[in-house]
Amino acid sequence: SASRATMALSALRWAGSRVQAHGLDRTMGARDSGLRLLSTRALVSRTLLKNSEQLRPSFLQRHEVRMRTLCTSSKTDAEAKVDSGGAADATKEEVKPPPPPDAQAVGESKRMEFQAETKKLLDIVAKSLYTDKEVFLRELISNASDALEKRRHMALTEAGGEAAAGEDEMAISISIDPDASTLTLHDSGIGMSREELVDNLGTIARSGSRNFIKQVTEGGSAATNVIGQFGVGFYSVFMVAEHVKVFSRQRGSDVGHCWQSSGDGAYELSEATNVPLGTKIVIKVKESEKSFCQKYTVEQNIRKYSNFVGFPIYLDGNKLNTVEAIWLKSKNEVTEEQHNEFFRFIGQEFSDPRYTFHFSADAPVSIRAIFYVPESHLEKYGMGRQDFGVSLYSRKVLIQPKCDKLLPGWMRFLKGVVDSEDIPLNISRETMQDSALMRKLNSVLAKRVIKFLNDQAKKDEQKYLAFFKEFGQFIKEGVCSDFELAKDTSKLLRFESTVSEEGELVSFDDYISRMVPEQEDCIYYLSAPSRESAMNSAYMEACKANKVEVLLITSTIDDFVMNNLNEYAGKKLVSAEKAKLAAKRDEDSPKLAAAAQKELFAWMERSVPGIKKVRASSRLADSPAMIVDHESAAMRRMMMMMHDGKAPELPDQTLEVNTSHPIVLGLAGMRAADEATAKIVAQQLFTNAVLAAGLLDDPRAMISNMNELLKAAVAPHAQSVAVEGGDGTTVEILDEDYTPTTDEKEEEGKKGEKEGAK
Repeated sequence: SASRATMALSALRWAGSRVQAHGLDRTMGARDSGLRLLSTRALVSRTLLKNSEQLRPSFLQRHEVRMRTLCTSSKTDAEAKVDSGGAADATKEEVKPPPPPDAQAVGESKRMEFQAETKKLLDIVAKSLYTDKEVFLRELISNASDALEKRRHMALTEAGGEAAAGEDEMAISISIDPDASTLTLHDSGIGMSREELVDNLGTIARSGSRNFIKQVTEGGSAATNVIGQFGVGFYSVFMVAEHVKVFSRQRGSDVGHCWQSSGDGAYELSEATNVPLGTKIVIKVKESEKSFCQKYTVEQNIRKYSNFVGFPIYLDGNKLNTVEAIWLKSKNEVTEEQHNEFFRFIGQEFSDPRYTFHFSADAPVSIRAIFYVPESHLEKYGMGRQDFGVSLYSRKVLIQPKCDKLLPGWMRFLKGVVDSEDIPLNISRETMQDSALMRKLNSVLAKRVIKFLNDQAKKDEQKYLAFFKEFGQFIKEGVCSDFELAKDTSKLLRFESTVSEEGELVSFDDYISRMVPEQEDCIYYLSAPSRESAMNSAYMEACKANKVEVLLITSTIDDFVMNNLNEYAGKKLVSAEKAKLAAKRDEDSPKLAAAAQKELFAWMERSVPGIKKVRASSRLADSPAMIVDHESAAMRRMMMMMHDGKAPELPDQTLEVNTSHPIVLGLAGMRAADEATAKIVAQQLFTNAVLAAGLLDDPRAMISNMNELLKAAVAPHAQSVAVEGGDGTTVEILDEDYTPTTDEKEEEGKKGEKEGAK
């Protein structure tokens, strides 16, 4: 507070001198200029008074009277009125006072060549190393954060834990001047001497950060908040800069220096005046990169890459980084409301998250992470594959937004951050190196997420079921695509079942707990277009008869899930279409004799196209026939999608028939009396079985056969209706034993009388 008050007094004196220097006479009615001065004074006064309760009594005694005198002297009545209402209109926006006078290079300037090899190397660093020009500001802010962290460390170790009175707030200030095409960044950090300017800026890939970490570590303390690692980040400024000036003054020194270069392989070094404590970088932006002199562009850049830097960042006096990096805190220190606010910020969401997973780990690398499960996703609306929602940070600085290397692709629905000081980055800090380590980290993070979701399912099954109904497609994708984690991921799957109500879902573990001895360690499932069609399927009859539970899968991807898993907890996943279970029939019901079966089956194999073999079935109780040992219907649908709606020709199939069914018994008798009609019936019997198996590509193909079957069924009754002849006369065809009724006779008589009168 003392430091802020001193700064406020200095700024106020500077503001008054600026007004006098420009000849703004407030007593002569220069209203606008006077109001601007008054506004500045009121702001400084409010800033001081806001913190006055925290000031030491001795400081108040020395400065309070002087401050109030300065703020009220030489006022007009109009200014006094403005001041009286100023406190009521004050906003809560956190602002910085005006900057001090501009630093200026003085004395003789010495031109020096870069010590780090050649101009070509500088060109590589400044123009080829980074893929995105906007990261230059990230690098400069990271360097500024390092300098501030060093200053904080020195203050804690040298001043007994307190900063020296009168020093500026530890912050990063950025200002832009679109007219002059300049962008200025100032940090109140440790600053650099002349020798350090030469060492750190005159030599590429030599960074004070690494030396500092080494010194502190050897001294028994960990400087874990130092961001810079490579010493080349500063030179990224030449991607957008025409010319750069660096003013710097060390703590405890009254002499400042100016380093300047155009990135042409050389730089100039001289003394400078009015240099504030720390480092100030003035960038003359290239004509082609003037967007970096626009407030919106700079603000978005800071919010994107440096929003969580541990020191305040001000842009033209307004504080930007107001959201805290809560992932670095212990999970017990973060409230639910803080998580909700943070989720809405990073995920650009309006709702609260379904789940929050906050954790830290030390192997294979040190990481701090927060993952959120949102309420919904856009892929279900046909919006295409959504981007990854987890970003990679290193020491609170964004390295890669929407990083696709941290988690498996199927976890792209998650939002969050992963921060690590140990993740191996390339020299530009844009991409990760050591692919083996990254694969290991990917696996570790994924397993932690899977375990978290599994724990949540045990904790609150209904809440988890709501999650699965929304995000189940991602879980299924993970089972099919991530073979390493498929076993763990399968614990998260849920399906409808023959023992559950419609809409209710069960897990594999639930199913196993209800298995009966007849199952022989098999988990049965049935793929069908809907629950109703599955329950009425011929393939379900044997399972129903043996009271075996069947999982109902109604999505195409579910069939691939089962085929990819193949087993769960040592139990095979078997389609009910291939179940080796026998149906229970009435022993007294009639059954086609063995000899008649042999003749009928041979005749059907000869007469019906598409049949390879016919055999008696032990699995059917109510249905007449079914296809067995056939290809997956889901696979066939997928093949059709891949070939513009055309699937490979269906091979000949094996047909199992229920030799006790009335249709089969009737077909055997019809074959001898009316073979033509029997062929139509046999064809339709086979087509129905193909349809039930989900293998009929075009149902319209069976319409002609059904019409023939209907024709054969109604033909005997066509002799008892009136028809119209070719000449338009009506001819009534009567059966030989037909006898007219009384009403018909009376109607015929009346008709004759009318004809006679005519």
